[in-house]
Amino acid sequence: MDFMRRFFFCVAAIILMALGAWRWRSKPVAPWQGLAPARAKTTSQWQAIAPEIEMRTFSTRTSSAFNGAVEITALRTTPQHLKILKGETRNADQWREDGKFLAVMNGGFFDKDGKSLGLRVTDNKKANALHDADWGVFFIRKGKAGVLHTRDFKVKYDSYVNITQAVQCGPRLVVDGKTTDLKAQVARRTGVGIQRDGKVIIAVSDGTLTFSEWANLWADASGLDCRDALNLDGGGSTQISIKTKTKSREVSGLWPIPDVLAIR
Repeated sequence: MDFMRRFFFCVAAIILMALGAWRWRSKPVAPWQGLAPARAKTTSQWQAIAPEIEMRTFSTRTSSAFNGAVEITALRTTPQHLKILKGETRNADQWREDGKFLAVMNGGFFDKDGKSLGLRVTDNKKANALHDADWGVFFIRKGKAGVLHTRDFKVKYDSYVNITQAVQCGPRLVVDGKTTDLKAQVARRTGVGIQRDGKVIIAVSDGTLTFSEWANLWADASGLDCRDALNLDGGGSTQISIKTKTKSREVSGLWPIPDVLAIR
């Protein structure tokens, strides 16, 4: 009897432990709450990697990834260092090498033929027309960055005077510090945001996040802490290539891309 009692006690304990682990894994956790254990060479602090350019990598909790955590790679800089480019489809590392940039990240949506969808402006020149969609526009004007809904941008800057760089995509993630209402979709993510001091952040997730998790990460003070943020093309397009004298990092995509955000 003692043997049987111990046997059933052990079985019951194993079942309870398994249920507890399943409930913990199944419980949605806001992505800004509690960082997952960092992998080697990972930091939750901003570090300077070039003049006026900082890098931050960290793991964030998510309900959509198999292991419960996704790694975020982010760069922070001033608007003057940012350039939006459109051209022949290439991977991010090829864009970076060809343009001799410090970093390159994928940009907006494009069609099956590799043609960019929506507005693109490079060095005051409109490379692609504004698309009539419920998206947003990230732009740089007179040295300052902004994000507006497509309709508001069209009304305010229809002549494109003094718009030096722009990319149209969507949806908007954060408006005036508050997250927007978003669909329940899961994917790898790319985005661009503006902090309250005017600095620009570009970031990718090397794993899947829901839209709400992605937006909360941009809005929260312990996340990317942005006043405004815009979602860019994600999924297999998500990719970033970084190489400076002190840091290098690659998050690869599944296919080449026709336009990018580059840091010089």
